[in-house]
Amino acid sequence: MRSGNMPKSLYQNWQFAVEVNGFDVALFKKGQEPKTEFEEVAFAPAGSMFDQKVAGRVKFEDITLEKGILQDGSDEAAREWIKKQVDVNAVVGGLPNDYMRDIDLVRYDRTGNETRRWTLHGAWIKVLEYDELEGANTDNTIEKLAICFQYWT
Repeated sequence: MRSGNMPKSLYQNWQFAVEVNGFDVALFKKGQEPKTEFEEVAFAPAGSMFDQKVAGRVKFEDITLEKGILQDGSDEAAREWIKKQVDVNAVVGGLPNDYMRDIDLVRYDRTGNETRRWTLHGAWIKVLEYDELEGANTDNTIEKLAICFQYWT
């Protein structure tokens, strides 16, 4: 006997995209969804025999994105983004808003329909890292970006 309700599909890890303004071809192969954590604040109101806890400051953890590097030179987006940050920090022109970007992390179902979208506001590269060079390895070179952001919607 069937109840008529079909179970909904769970999210699958491989069905995602990362949209970053300025990256024409990114080839992102790995990423994370945002993690949000609240500090705990405890106080003892007058006459109470136990502490009461409330949510304190909110923290958004950095996310790490990994992508393949193209050989034809069209994959310079992360380095150009870093150069803007260096120029602002060296006080040779610009403000932090000149290098902060919005990044969208998008999930899809099996048929390619969008099911969830996270927008990371005020994002910038905290760490830019490349794979180690190894003469006996034929794997593609991967660029790792640790992204810091202000908040998500």
